[in-house]
Amino acid sequence: MESAAHAAWNNFEEFDLSATLTKLNRVKAKNRARLANSELTRAFLNSALALSEFLFVEDADTVPESGPPTFDYLSRPRIVLRAQVEFPHLSPTVAKFRDRWPSHHDFLDDFIAYAMLTLQHSVQHALIAWSEALLGGGADFATAVHRVAYEGAHLILGLPAYRLRLLSVASASADHDVSDALKRMYASLADSWSDLYGRVAEVYGFTLRRGLSVQEFTIILQAVSEGLCVRLLAGLDEPLVNDETYESILGKAALALFVSLVDNGDGLTIEQAANERFSGRGGRTT
Repeated sequence: MESAAHAAWNNFEEFDLSATLTKLNRVKAKNRARLANSELTRAFLNSALALSEFLFVEDADTVPESGPPTFDYLSRPRIVLRAQVEFPHLSPTVAKFRDRWPSHHDFLDDFIAYAMLTLQHSVQHALIAWSEALLGGGADFATAVHRVAYEGAHLILGLPAYRLRLLSVASASADHDVSDALKRMYASLADSWSDLYGRVAEVYGFTLRRGLSVQEFTIILQAVSEGLCVRLLAGLDEPLVNDETYESILGKAALALFVSLVDNGDGLTIEQAANERFSGRGGRTT
């Protein structure tokens, strides 16, 4: 089976990283761009990404006993050693690592930006297949939504960059560069999801309830999705995903949002619809 390091390598071998890696030890933009896209630079980044798989696993041989997983696990010696195993033909060394990033903090800033880019790229690539499932008419709407939610949960859980994002979110308020990387990732994915929802609305001929935007719908669904994935990572004994029926709590939540937030023809806002449904008072006031 292909290692996580080589999987990331293959996904981004041709991707221009010059705008992503901003902490490299080069003054001239031309030299910095060349270094950003070098094979060895990518090897170091992909090796760190592969190591991040161990941030949330119970393995005494890989995770330090000093406490919960932190970025300290992604140390320079550990990354270089992993690169030597994964990419021996590039002859990775600590000296070559230091030549690229003067401090380990510089590396971590670039690495988090890179990891968020891999997460963004993986989800956007999957969106192509999910668009076909939702728009292709091969299954009824509910079945298609369930399948997309099920596959999405498994995709996210299998990406080391997602686990890394949990640590990144926790430290974003104290690190401007980490915060910027997360904002870029969230903005890009929100645009992609909003585009998909817009096309779904067009194909199925529905509109959202008055006062609700596609952006708000996207934020709600993304928040629910992230909450489910955190619970899955926590290993809770809950019926979160059914591998036999390809259904999940996320699928049910997504369908509930479509049912409640799509205008059924009454022209009401969410608040008015709630009032009419549960109190019978004032639901149709403007």
